[in-house]
Amino acid sequence: MKKVNIIFGLLLCMTSAVMAGCNKNYKPPLVIIPGDGNRESDKDTSMRYLENDRVKLGIDLSIGGAVTFLTDVKNGGRNMINSADWGRQIQLSYYSGPIPYIGPNGEKPYESWAGLGWNPIQSGDVGGNRSKVIEFEYRDKQTMYVRCIPMQWPHATGVAGDCEFECIYTLKDNVFTIEATINNRRSDKTKYGARDQEMPALYTNGPWYKLVSYLGDQPFQDQPVTVLVDRNDGKGWPWTGFYTPEQWVALLDDAGMGIGVFQPEATVFLGGFHGGDALKGSGEEKDSQTGYIAPITQQILDHDIRWTYKTSFILGNIDDIRQYAKENRQIKARPEWQFRQSRQGWYWQGEADDAGWQLSGTWDIQFKKTARLVSPTTFWKAEDVSSLEMEGAFETDSREIAIGIEIRLFDNAVCRLTKTVQADGKNRTYRFNLSEITEYKGAVRNIFVIFPDNDGTAKIKQIRGIN
Repeated sequence: MKKVNIIFGLLLCMTSAVMAGCNKNYKPPLVIIPGDGNRESDKDTSMRYLENDRVKLGIDLSIGGAVTFLTDVKNGGRNMINSADWGRQIQLSYYSGPIPYIGPNGEKPYESWAGLGWNPIQSGDVGGNRSKVIEFEYRDKQTMYVRCIPMQWPHATGVAGDCEFECIYTLKDNVFTIEATINNRRSDKTKYGARDQEMPALYTNGPWYKLVSYLGDQPFQDQPVTVLVDRNDGKGWPWTGFYTPEQWVALLDDAGMGIGVFQPEATVFLGGFHGGDALKGSGEEKDSQTGYIAPITQQILDHDIRWTYKTSFILGNIDDIRQYAKENRQIKARPEWQFRQSRQGWYWQGEADDAGWQLSGTWDIQFKKTARLVSPTTFWKAEDVSSLEMEGAFETDSREIAIGIEIRLFDNAVCRLTKTVQADGKNRTYRFNLSEITEYKGAVRNIFVIFPDNDGTAKIKQIRGIN
């Protein structure tokens, strides 16, 4: 049973060829220390560790440098990470097309996992073929770096990912962070649509089964949390998707201690417990029962993309986890996206395309009928944002076109505003007065930009909320 964010998507509507198509902007680290071995704990093992008086974190270089070991002195010093198969651990995993993904030599995926499509993961494939570490170093006493060639999980025959993964692990006090990067080297230059991406997935052993988060619309105002999975409640599997504006989720044991995942770019998470009520609270790293958390965002993974995110893992109780999230959150009171160098987490639906992931001051989009742009899922209050400003240039065969703005509210209700804009290719700033919409109240999750039934182009510089 492997990480299955494909379930969430359905419910909600390595070889020399790896180096082909290398991103010219990618610069590998200068220091290469394969295997190191300078630390006593590293000798005669594939494991590498970071540790302090509170926490010990271990990665396994025999499976791509994925996290297989994590202990907390204040929680009994037991290993928290499940490794029943190579799809668990704490590891990087990415999703794109085609579906199914056929290997470079015609290799077909294992039938049960064919629906995942292109899915390189850090540890290994469903057949037990391991990913390959090609670089490792200790950067200092509390930081280590690993670079690997991943494996295509759905293939049982050792199909290498046409990409590379990089991880920087940093440990400080009761928190460790993963700075994760994918460098795509795909010869297939097809622009596949956005897919749910785990950022990343965490699999815990059975004692950490209780899934907790905050699901309300008043983040960090000392409101009560929600227990989504508990003992003897019949819940946990399939994974459940949910929205949390505090951007953290925890898996706890019976004593209320455990691990929280904080992802400052995500407000949607997957989580649960696999194994049933009888196995909640028990089990070791090779047992099948497991807790699960994954922050989820939708991303387009271009054939040559270099995409980096940073996620924190906090050991302790709910107060420890929630306080860390409060001190490190990056959501602003008013949304703002500057499309200078990247899509900023936006993507499109319908018939559209763009020039690629690396922007040059504007997001250049070609659109057709039914096309629309979708913002990242975030959080703001309607009373703080009376209008949206969009700066950009539109061009079609018509002199004017109608651009729609849809607002998705906290309760998933949608309201809409339409404005006529010039379509002569000249850059202008347009203001959409959201206060004109009667239903525009309370908390907001995200927005959609709706293009008209025309073929045309858009060059968007920024979208921001004002009051």
